Amino acid sequence: MGGKAQETNMKGNVFSVLLSSVAAVTSSAIFLVSLFHQFALVEVAASLLTGLQVFFLSSAIADMLERKKKASGARNSWVIVFTIFLIAFYSFTRYPR
Repeated sequence: MGGKAQETNMKGNVFSVLLSSVAAVTSSAIFLVSLFHQFALVEVAASLLTGLQVFFLSSAIADMLERKKKASGARNSWVIVFTIFLIAFYSFTRYPR
């Protein structure tokens, strides 16, 4: 495998780790804020999704350490979907229309 292709693959894995890290931190922050404001349903959803985001993060780190050829696009998509869902759920709970 050429050096340029390997560098591109590594950038994809690093992006996946960074994406999962940001999502896990976001989920944790929403959990703490909803705990402070006592939004019970948001707390439950945030705690479950934080655990899931940490699982995705550990999977992304494992892929990077194993030097996988390609980062999982499906995993990255689910990370984004779950994070957007949690942000929207908190927003609709926090700021009712």
